[in-house]
Amino acid sequence: MSSRAGASTILERLHAYDRRYRSLLPGVGRLTVIAVALPGIFVLILAVIGPWIAPEPLGASVAMPLLPPGDGHLFGTDRLGRDLWSQVLYGGRDLLIIPLLATLATVAAGTALGMTMGYVQGQVETLTLAALDILLVLPPVLVVLLLANGWGGSGIVVVIAMVLTGSPFLARLARAATLEVSQAPFVQVSQIQGDGTFTILRRDVLPNVIGPVLADSGIRFVGALYLVAALSLLGFGPQTPDTNWAVMIRENVEGAGLNIWALALPALMIALLSVSANIVLQSVADRFAR
Repeated sequence: MSSRAGASTILERLHAYDRRYRSLLPGVGRLTVIAVALPGIFVLILAVIGPWIAPEPLGASVAMPLLPPGDGHLFGTDRLGRDLWSQVLYGGRDLLIIPLLATLATVAAGTALGMTMGYVQGQVETLTLAALDILLVLPPVLVVLLLANGWGGSGIVVVIAMVLTGSPFLARLARAATLEVSQAPFVQVSQIQGDGTFTILRRDVLPNVIGPVLADSGIRFVGALYLVAALSLLGFGPQTPDTNWAVMIRENVEGAGLNIWALALPALMIALLSVSANIVLQSVADRFAR
């Protein structure tokens, strides 16, 4: 099978999967989708503005440890007597910004590499595909742990790990779409007119490639979010008084019997943040696909 035939097969499978996915909920109206998405969107907003509206200072002990909800504390206190709701409001931004930066870097690197391979082709493309195949088999968690042991659990570690493990798939996806688009008449007209490679890729190819890439970016964001959470759970995350939702889970797991919200609330926030980010990115991808 030729590379162009293989690319067409990949895109056809992606489109078929998308049609099957959308057909799972044929009777669901827009209002129902909005109702499902609203809690996640609310958490997404809280992750952005939380530190500005927190009722208590970050890391301030204001009462006895692990108090249940009440006495002026909406969800009680954590193991250090800090207001749990305030800690949640402070802990979302870290789990939003770092995965977002990692996703943007992964999408940019994978798309640029894939479009270049699909349009230029040649021996360099073959060697690059072989290198990408090696990176594809690397487990993201293993890569991030190796980097964290050497460089610590900073945000740059997550970004590098996501680019190394996520961009190979996006590069292959962008390459497959580019192989198909490059045969379109409007691209051939641009070539005849003598337009440069960069101009053709930016003006003619990118608008037709970005839809499938963005549709995959939601999964990349969730993967980066879980990597940040995993590092925090293993002790590589922010140190007191700084916090994030995964750090809160690690710190309060032993006291969950006294105040279950100390464990359940940050876990719920992580789940809703991943859902809301997927919905937002999928909506953006749908707009580009029209």
